Amino acid sequence: MTESLLGKDSEETVNFNLVRSRRRTLGISVRRGVVEVRAPLKAPKSWIMECVEEKKSWIAKQVSLQKLQLKDVYRITDGTIIPLLGDTLSIRISNRSRLSGKVVKRASISISESTLWIDIPPSTSNEDGITSIALLQEEKATRLFLKWIKTQAESYMSQTTKTLAEKMALDNLNSISYRRTTSKWGHCTSEGNIQYNPLLMLAPQFVVDYIIAHEVCHLRHANHSKRFWSLVDKAYPQRNHAENWLKQHGHRLAIECPTL
Repeated sequence: MTESLLGKDSEETVNFNLVRSRRRTLGISVRRGVVEVRAPLKAPKSWIMECVEEKKSWIAKQVSLQKLQLKDVYRITDGTIIPLLGDTLSIRISNRSRLSGKVVKRASISISESTLWIDIPPSTSNEDGITSIALLQEEKATRLFLKWIKTQAESYMSQTTKTLAEKMALDNLNSISYRRTTSKWGHCTSEGNIQYNPLLMLAPQFVVDYIIAHEVCHLRHANHSKRFWSLVDKAYPQRNHAENWLKQHGHRLAIECPTL
């Protein structure tokens, strides 16, 4: 059960979602400026509020920081400049074909030189209760873009992963998949299944290559031991440079859409 509660101090109110589950401890997290408190099923609200009060300063700092970072997140709108493996693309969204000038009947996306063309049929009504046609157009363009960038990730990252695994004589790579997540850029299971966040393609190539090297090295060491990091440094000497970039700019590897 999820509900919204308020902090005790009206001058510094803490809004959060309360999620009860079969757990023994209380956990507090902040994702994209939204606070979630996970508590045991029978935990008294008074105790939960006390815990939130104790963490109020930390929560406020995280919410403020993440809301500030969200202003840097990319939106798929006409004229947006967006990176792809270190190159830059200018997004153009249109309801008419740039070749024939006719009204678009089927959504499509393509690259011409340094422009990413997103053609979508015009919106004539406030579908799904969305009052702004402009926002509806942005939603359609964003959905199309997310599918497109996944294909770009599959094209570059899958082949690079396989090539590196072969070079390192690692024959236990089982599968490569892609999923947008909020906490991890990549993940490797003990069965040899590697999963990447396709939005990594918004980062420079040296960052993407580092994440690939990191996950491939997990095929040999399923931990973060000294031997693992030694192998990563051997496979990818630019590790520190890439990690510093992620610390400073990693929050930008996301796509924001008000209606999604």
